Amino acid sequence: MDIKISNNILTLTVDATIYTEPVLFKCFYWYANTFEVEVFKVASSFWGVNLQPKERNESIDWDRLIQKIRQDLLDFKLRQIVTEETGTIRELIVAKAFAHYDETDTPLTSITDPVGFDPENI
Repeated sequence: MDIKISNNILTLTVDATIYTEPVLFKCFYWYANTFEVEVFKVASSFWGVNLQPKERNESIDWDRLIQKIRQDLLDFKLRQIVTEETGTIRELIVAKAFAHYDETDTPLTSITDPVGFDPENI
């Protein structure tokens, strides 16, 4: 990751083979309340990100911000990996949950409620 600070604007250049567009947008969405965020393609294998404070005269601790960005990029990249690796399992769980659903099945036991509600007398 290449980092430059100029005219109160932080410019990051990140490898597109590591951080996909969805990862960048999910990560930098959370910065949009404080910064003007611009994500753009630098070259075929790099993304650029500009962060400029919305309050132009605001003093920014750039070192702390860069550290937070590195942590957030790692976090959202890991979320992407977990989502991709568990996608099949989630699909199987949903398919299994609805595989044997039949509206005509009636419970074998009576329905009771401890507060005295009787659903059969509705």
